Amino acid sequence: MIRLENVHKKLGGRTILDGLDLEVKQGETLVILGRSGTGKSVTLRHIVGLMTADQGRVEVLGQEISARHQAALLEIRSRIGYLFQDGALLNWLSIADNVGLPLRERHSMKEKEIQERVEEVLSEIELDGHGDKMPSEISGGMRKRAGLARALIGHPEILLHDEPTSGLDPISSSIINGLIQKLHGTGITQVVVTHDMRSAFEVADRIALLHAGKVIALGNSHEIQESSDPAVQQFIHGLVEGPLGRETSEQLEPDQPDKEESGLS
Repeated sequence: MIRLENVHKKLGGRTILDGLDLEVKQGETLVILGRSGTGKSVTLRHIVGLMTADQGRVEVLGQEISARHQAALLEIRSRIGYLFQDGALLNWLSIADNVGLPLRERHSMKEKEIQERVEEVLSEIELDGHGDKMPSEISGGMRKRAGLARALIGHPEILLHDEPTSGLDPISSSIINGLIQKLHGTGITQVVVTHDMRSAFEVADRIALLHAGKVIALGNSHEIQESSDPAVQQFIHGLVEGPLGRETSEQLEPDQPDKEESGLS
């Protein structure tokens, strides 16, 4: 379904991905963990084709995406849903119009059909009755769910989540985790980037821990929790001292891509 082989990427002269190998199986939920600046969000952007590897191969839905022309890449993207870290809602559109935007932009559907699909997906993520509200009129957790609804509107085969529970209270986080688990039962393939250990252990079929641009540990929740690897134990328990080192300001920048590479097209 998704395969990254020996992927290298530099941003601003710094190596972010350094021979990354990662495979996501059809229908599974893979969680990617790692410190800030280890390339988690950059990995998602490679999967959706927002970034191109300096070296290596990225295969999505059976196609090597870096070799695709723009029209072919857009077709692949239409089969992928992307939940951005902040929800990325347009402030001047209602929740319903935000959710329905991908259908109006990419599909030749009648307006009645779009409205019916919007109502359906808002109900699925427990936002029915809120479609007429503006983003400023709902809570952060509801904005995240609205972003998830927009990611789901086109019946994607792959769903990418970038920090789906960041900035949310425990109850809102549990709602998001429950929705991710519910989606797992539909057969959709999901990749979740998170710093939330509770969320990771709740939703993951497998967990990949990234460090220095590579996967240094991979396994199910039990295997990760019981790992004897000092780096794994340092990360999951939030220990300051250990093989992962101390965080510096330089480590914070790489997950923020260069401006020319960050826009959806």
